[in-house]
Amino acid sequence: MPDSSSDPWMPVTMKQVTGNNSSPALFGVSIQQSLDGHSFSRPRLDECTPSMEPVEVELLLPHAVLIPEALDREELWEELLAANGTPASANECIVSCGAKNGCVALVALDRTIRQKIAETFPRARFSTPLEQLPKNREKCLWICRKGPMTYIKIFEGERLLLAEVIPASDEAEIAYFVDELGKQFPLAGYELQITGEEPGKLRKWIGNQFRKIVCE
Repeated sequence: MPDSSSDPWMPVTMKQVTGNNSSPALFGVSIQQSLDGHSFSRPRLDECTPSMEPVEVELLLPHAVLIPEALDREELWEELLAANGTPASANECIVSCGAKNGCVALVALDRTIRQKIAETFPRARFSTPLEQLPKNREKCLWICRKGPMTYIKIFEGERLLLAEVIPASDEAEIAYFVDELGKQFPLAGYELQITGEEPGKLRKWIGNQFRKIVCE
């Protein structure tokens, strides 16, 4: 979260949820996505009074990709998101979270919600946990669980090998995904870093097949 003493941005959380949700942020937004993946409800967003204050909107949504900053051209966004296996639907537009650490996160967002944000917070900017970096990137698997989304990155020698967002918040689902990663990467030699919601609980499901485990 930006330091409010040096940055005027205020936090707004956009969450894809399966029921009512609330945020402790000054401005909270709850989004519900139906089973067909296209219908959203945004009761708290509709209740917001239009404001010219700078606002940060955190997108916890499944169709997201991290790309090199050198490829950040709007005419390529749709193609890059589709190539990642997470294409935007006909009802979605793609927003950029801006360049950070040499990469840019692209996220597919419902067009109606995007328009409502533009009307309510004209100075809004977007973010996603997919942008975050682990403290130690020498050789690690980083997992961040937030709401219904889990963000996973693999670094080796400071080089990013994998960046994924999976629609899973259940410990068993996440543990299964980690097991599948173990078929592609030598996880026994990696440090596991777990952050976000209930890291200790998730650690129990994943086990001890790592060189070191850190929960934050």
